[in-house]
Amino acid sequence: MATTEWPYPGSRWWKFDFHTHTPASKDTNGWQRAIGTPNALTPETWLLKYMAAQIDCVAVTDHNSGTWINLLKAAYAAMKALADQGQPPAGFRELTLFPGVEISTQGGVHVLAVLDPTATTSAIDTLLGSVGYQGTKGDSDGVTSRGITEVIQAILAAGGVAIPAHADARKGLLQCRAGSSQSQLDANTLRQVIAVEGLQAVEWCDNASPWPDCVAQAASRFARVLGSDCHSFQGAAVPGSRYTWVKMASPTLEGLRLALLDGNDVSIRRSDEGAFDPFRVPAHVITAIEIENARYMGNGQPARLACSPFFNAVAGGRGTGKSTVVHALRLAARRDQELTALGQGNEPRAHFDAFRKVVNARDDKGALRADTVIRVQWQHEDVRLRLLWRADGQGTAVEEWRDDRWQTSPSQSVNPARFPLRIFSQGQIAALAGSGRQTLLSIIDEAANVESLRQALDEAQRTFFTQRARLRELDGKLAGQAEVERKLDEAGKKLAALSQADHAAVLRAYAQAQHQAREVKTLFEQLKDIATRIAELPENIGLDDWPSQHFTEQDTDLLAWRKDVDLQVDQLRLDLLERARKLDASIESLQKDDRLAQWKARALAAQQAHTALQEQLVAQGVSDPQAFARLTQQRQQLELQRKALQQMQGDRQTLAQQIDAQRARLTQKRQAITQARQTFIQNALAGNPHVRIAVVPFGFEAKQIERELRELIEATDERFADDILLTEDGEASSGMAFDLAQADEPGKIGAVDSVKQRLLDVDATLGGRLRNYLQRKHEKPEFADHVLAWFPEDDLRIEYQRDHRWTSISQGSQGQRSAALLAFLLAFGEEPIVLDQPEDDLDNHLIYDLIVRQIRENKLRRQLIIVTHNPNVLVNGDAELVHVMEFGRGQCFVQQSGALQESAVRREVCRVMEGGHEAFARRWKRLGPEV
Repeated sequence: MATTEWPYPGSRWWKFDFHTHTPASKDTNGWQRAIGTPNALTPETWLLKYMAAQIDCVAVTDHNSGTWINLLKAAYAAMKALADQGQPPAGFRELTLFPGVEISTQGGVHVLAVLDPTATTSAIDTLLGSVGYQGTKGDSDGVTSRGITEVIQAILAAGGVAIPAHADARKGLLQCRAGSSQSQLDANTLRQVIAVEGLQAVEWCDNASPWPDCVAQAASRFARVLGSDCHSFQGAAVPGSRYTWVKMASPTLEGLRLALLDGNDVSIRRSDEGAFDPFRVPAHVITAIEIENARYMGNGQPARLACSPFFNAVAGGRGTGKSTVVHALRLAARRDQELTALGQGNEPRAHFDAFRKVVNARDDKGALRADTVIRVQWQHEDVRLRLLWRADGQGTAVEEWRDDRWQTSPSQSVNPARFPLRIFSQGQIAALAGSGRQTLLSIIDEAANVESLRQALDEAQRTFFTQRARLRELDGKLAGQAEVERKLDEAGKKLAALSQADHAAVLRAYAQAQHQAREVKTLFEQLKDIATRIAELPENIGLDDWPSQHFTEQDTDLLAWRKDVDLQVDQLRLDLLERARKLDASIESLQKDDRLAQWKARALAAQQAHTALQEQLVAQGVSDPQAFARLTQQRQQLELQRKALQQMQGDRQTLAQQIDAQRARLTQKRQAITQARQTFIQNALAGNPHVRIAVVPFGFEAKQIERELRELIEATDERFADDILLTEDGEASSGMAFDLAQADEPGKIGAVDSVKQRLLDVDATLGGRLRNYLQRKHEKPEFADHVLAWFPEDDLRIEYQRDHRWTSISQGSQGQRSAALLAFLLAFGEEPIVLDQPEDDLDNHLIYDLIVRQIRENKLRRQLIIVTHNPNVLVNGDAELVHVMEFGRGQCFVQQSGALQESAVRREVCRVMEGGHEAFARRWKRLGPEV
């Protein structure tokens, strides 16, 4: 029923047809013939045609007539009344009628006049009278007595918008002679018309048409709009065939006038300019921010800022709560660790820490109370979520909108993957260029999807640690291998001595029979195990059932095929069970085999002979008649141990090779992270004139590497400076961290490996205190594992362009550092981004070239929320929604919200922001003194 569903506040795009006709125009031949017949076109049918074409705004511009305007308005009012009662006519959707007329001026040029939606037929009649039109209403052949310049001035004086019709075509103001850029009309006349104050737009039928040379520069300022010029509902020029997208807060004449002043680059887009989806919103959007019971905001009733999915500006003077909104959003999104990572004493962190304190007494510092609640409504595609943060730490963190109410979300996880968001507090961006480079690196990782690569590295490290632990376990067991060999040799010698007697043959036969019995027993155990495993296989063979809701009676062929598949699988299970049964039977048969029985007889004979021999030896007074049996059994056990240890030795060799390969894999996966970062930055900053960033593998700053090296060996104090990093006059001069920092990129891996080896070998070149310390660390074998798997973190070398030369960002001012980093941070990402006064320390040239341009590009793909005290940011950045903050009666509150095209919003911006009036005047310089 309504226009295109758009639940968001602020400016939006409206589909506008600037040039239409009704049967009031005499050259609508088909409609004229139907007048007085049952097929006559009615105002309701005319309206429904434009509604069906999804047109939001229609300028009714009949030839020199406004006859149908009142008819259309009455018909629409009746249709709207039914819709409001819940009984809309079929095909009804809301649209706005802009009364207008296509005036045939003296000389034959046509001009469209578009009046306020409240205008009526009489307003058109009055306008036609003022320009001296005496011809037949609805006829395009008659002309005004006034020239085109006077006609345009009359339209403007009537409060309307004047648009030369089909200006580049027949009866058009700016038509050129065929095959040239020379004007059809007199050049002086054209210059006079173009110079009319208040002329803002032309209807331009073909974007490829040239401007006439004589006025090309002056006319290029005009917005070029498009209309269907529909004279019937047949052929090419029908509703929806040609139209113009116009960005306005609401469909009003004032909104239209301001959009035309913005022109085609900002608020006007023609239907012939290619695919355009003005209602596509980013995947993640903040729809509202609420602050309740904070110390200086949200008392009595929550302070609420609804949000557009595009560019939201929060403006206001000092102390009006602008930054409070940013801090509150950071708390709700659990992004406080991003400031914590900047370190103690950092100004953005200090401001945030001061804000988040809960006050208990009047003189306490802090901006929160014990009952402060922050709510952030979030939209992810079709899912509506709400983040909650409470100062008392109680309650749920995430709610979902289900069944027309907020309910606790099954998942209470609040993380960057679920709620992707970039928040940059005042001064934070400049900090990222200095000591906060590692924080910037984490931002890059999140945007470049490095998390999966880091997970792969972590998994590779876990595998490496497991392999190393297994190696130590094997080495512990293999430590007894020499002793097993000695005992086996000793037992063999004793048995050899016993074997030299006359009973040697008996003993050998008995030993052989024992070996054979053991092998036969093992064979039958293996056969029984095979039968058991085959019998168990059918239990694990089966296919998942298909969900019945995905298949209907029309799928009988597919379901029959599935049934055959199931039968084949069932048969496979039966076959396996039969195989297992047959193997059991075979085992029984094998146990009764005559050949096996013959061997058992031989083995029994050997055992009996051995028993007789033992009795004979006892009778002969042998002191240890069981020596041979004991030694034979001992040798058998030792042989088993040796066999197991030999297998273990082979396993160790294989494992050692796997560990070497895993170390190489660790290096590859670590390098993959660096490469992903480099690729991302290269793509994000391609052609960027403000900043360039290089990812330096394993870092380049000795102090940063020192911190990581000390964390590795768990010596985070100042010990061992001579070996780790020695500084002279504040500059690094020697040490392992210095060596790593100085290594060039091709030699970085070798330098890292060298440091690792020195730590593992407790190298003699290291100082005595460090060697003693490392020897104690090596008492825990896991220490070596972590050394082998360690890699220093990458670092970022950032440069900005100054005087057409690239300069290290460390040499720039805070404003230059902020500008460079801001250019980078705005160059990528589709998640919402919140900037707190990004224009600080930037001159006006940078504000426009950097911030304003980037805002216009960014809001096409992501939501922007920018806190600013510079009117150029919100005015020239074309904010879809503006919140003007104010302070009064001890509270910060939203004084005014709306689009820039709303006069109340403009007045508040001018009131609270220095230079606001000038910013509006520059943007809409042709609007006149009242901006």
